Amino acid sequence: MICCFSNIISAQEVRSKKDNITLRLVNKIDLSSTFNITDNKVGENIKKTFEEKGLNFSSDDNRYFISVSFGWSYRRSTELEIDNYKGLIVDKIDGDKIIAEFSCSKTNNLERSTQELINLLMFQNEKVDNNGKFIDISEHFMKMNEKMWDSSRPDSHAPSSILADHTHPRGGIMLGYKFTASKGENNYNGDKIFSRDEISTYYDRHVSSQKFNTHSLEFMYGIKDNLTVFSNLNYHIKESTFISKQNNVYTLNSSGIGDVEIQFLYNLLSNKNIKIHSNVGLFLPTGSISKEDNNSLHGANGSGILAYSMQIGNGHFSSVTGFTVFSQFKKFSVGIQPIYKLSLHENSRGYKTGNQISVNYWGAVNLSNSISISFRQNYLNLSGVTGEDSELDSTVMILNNKNNTGHVLLNSALGVNFSFRKGLLKNKRISFEYILPTYMSYEGLQVGNFHSFSIGLQYSPGHMGH
Repeated sequence: MICCFSNIISAQEVRSKKDNITLRLVNKIDLSSTFNITDNKVGENIKKTFEEKGLNFSSDDNRYFISVSFGWSYRRSTELEIDNYKGLIVDKIDGDKIIAEFSCSKTNNLERSTQELINLLMFQNEKVDNNGKFIDISEHFMKMNEKMWDSSRPDSHAPSSILADHTHPRGGIMLGYKFTASKGENNYNGDKIFSRDEISTYYDRHVSSQKFNTHSLEFMYGIKDNLTVFSNLNYHIKESTFISKQNNVYTLNSSGIGDVEIQFLYNLLSNKNIKIHSNVGLFLPTGSISKEDNNSLHGANGSGILAYSMQIGNGHFSSVTGFTVFSQFKKFSVGIQPIYKLSLHENSRGYKTGNQISVNYWGAVNLSNSISISFRQNYLNLSGVTGEDSELDSTVMILNNKNNTGHVLLNSALGVNFSFRKGLLKNKRISFEYILPTYMSYEGLQVGNFHSFSIGLQYSPGHMGH
């Protein structure tokens, strides 16, 4: 249950400033009855304190149910601890009516905080008679759902390949892992395929294919209810295969940690049917731009330094600006995310990668409470490299020529998303996507026709707004 009242109720309310606790009680609790509680860290502490006071708990036959949720924050740079919690008490015998609400905005000692909560509850309970006003739980959630996004649905997140598509409330976190495999073949100029014989007229090597595999680690943290920080760290594995005029086949390989992406996501609008947030951030030049040819035949690519597309990073800062719009309906959802990436300066090797406009738009349909399918398209407009790496001989192969960079693509993707509410995979999401080109237009000669596969896993401890 999500414990949040959107309307003011008539109740006995007390606050403990020392422990940041608020308690609102609307009817007397029969402390001789049995209780049950949400199975989590906060619930365990409340249950322990209640039992020390002589109250009874039972998972099978109980009158009151205590629902508790919580948020996390960093105490140290590497340690996460419970930072806040909130909950309500429901009288199951009397029509599932809410009779108490409590919250702790910030706790430094969870055990002490829950003890103070129980002391307040028992003290205040003596002051309330049986004429206190009830709140019908069904009416409460009906009103609440009019304003709140349903984050438990499998389509409440964008398809696998889209980043920074959602936000978190204060203290909420998400950890994610993603693997993407991509392979391209054939050489294109515009949308026309060029043969090996045609390319050999201008270049010494014929590049037949390229493979790019990427392992990504994602992290999100709710700094405030309206502000979330997102970061993405990639590990790239790249391979290009080419054939010499003597029909010898060679491969060029490079791998390493790429540029780190950081975005700040600010909520502009959020209700039951639509969420809008801005995407503003930077790419930090942590990836190498000095990878060299590790082929046994040194200089098989024409020089020691590898080509532009085989480097791991860009070597310069790039800004990211855009926004995300996500709409949720009864059985389906739709969204759009335009992002503009601007290269801010030349790197140390004398060139700058092209600016990029990326527009993702998608729709997803729920097949059940746990599974949805999605269709997405991505318009990608990438300008060419400016400047030049003086160590690259542009006559050796198409990858070395800065004029063979930049493209306009339209990719289409089919995806499946899974969201789990219980069991070992509770609070986790798994998503798959297969991406294929719908339209291609390349500047100069480039390897094209890239098909990709992506799989992602996301985990949100406490399931706070995820």
